[in-house]
Amino acid sequence: MQLVLVSNQLLDPMPRREETLSAHIRPPSQADSTESADFCLTPEEIKKGRLAYEACLESIKPGDPRRFTGEALDVLAAVISGGVCEGRYFPWQQVRGYHVALTLSIVKEVGAPSKIEALLCRNDDTRKFQQVADRYTVKQTNRMTSSLKRVIEECRNLGFLDDDEFELAQPRGKDDGKPKAAPERTIVEGEVRALIAASAMDTSCGGPRDALMLGLAFSGGLRTIDLVNLNLDDLHFDKKTGQVTVKFKAPGAKRARRIPLRNDQLIALEDWLAARGRKPGALFCPIARQEVTAVKRMSAAEMRQLCDRRGEEAGVLPFIPNDLARSGLLAGEGSKRRARASAGEGALVTVSPLYGDRDEGEREDEQIAARIHFPYRARPGL
Repeated sequence: MQLVLVSNQLLDPMPRREETLSAHIRPPSQADSTESADFCLTPEEIKKGRLAYEACLESIKPGDPRRFTGEALDVLAAVISGGVCEGRYFPWQQVRGYHVALTLSIVKEVGAPSKIEALLCRNDDTRKFQQVADRYTVKQTNRMTSSLKRVIEECRNLGFLDDDEFELAQPRGKDDGKPKAAPERTIVEGEVRALIAASAMDTSCGGPRDALMLGLAFSGGLRTIDLVNLNLDDLHFDKKTGQVTVKFKAPGAKRARRIPLRNDQLIALEDWLAARGRKPGALFCPIARQEVTAVKRMSAAEMRQLCDRRGEEAGVLPFIPNDLARSGLLAGEGSKRRARASAGEGALVTVSPLYGDRDEGEREDEQIAARIHFPYRARPGL
């Protein structure tokens, strides 16, 4: 089970009183960590979440219904935060539709109750581990869904969400209409994490392929045409550093770029190559009947279908594939501007075009790649 929606700012341990809350908040390790995190756990934001949580419980009939709602919100908060927060101290006003979709997918997995119970025990020293069923019942998951919708409604009632933000907090189900994707939009890192996690939950060989392609598009700034034109021999292993990179040269560029792969990306690559094989040719290939039938290049239409499918599974608003590359590079440039400003340089940094010569070279590629948490883990059988 992937608990991938955790914020970069942690509470340790969970405070019980508002006046002690700020003492338990760790400062971000990087200048831009609050923007790259899915959730901001400042005292003000947690106070808003607590007010929404309490208002939600007050709207429920006392007794078992109220207790069940509180337990459902505790479970959801544990999943979303990776065990960092309980329901009372979670910023519910920051939840978005892709968080909802992925969280509900996680709680429906076989074995989820015992893993979530372990998270709850880790957060509460007084809680004893309880024997739980292998999976949640339909009634329990429905209660979680209704509780989540209710607490988000309370966030709007309290003025913590405007109408647009409330709409973004709603999960996108299969029954929802599919609005036409905008020609261009910025994709936030939380959406990318949700897309990759949705791919990683796919047990077919398409899971690691899609996770790797989506991750490279964002962290490496690769457009659709760049991804489908990658070959197996574009992978390079540096014996000195032990690092695997993807060598890529954009049309018209004076030199090639080397995009480093992180450990979790390497796991996805290994799983994908186990299905694809080691034959020379296109790195990413079409999949038919859950297997790779031939080493040939994917089409742009297949990449678009990949993004549409994973976007629907992850509850992400419609987007076009090249939005990933554009958004990833803009996020990297924004990170560098903030870092330089905090260092007192004060120099304005112009956002570079999608491809062009870069003075900082491979070090810059590493900084961009490091911004995205890649929620992929190896699965047996691939």
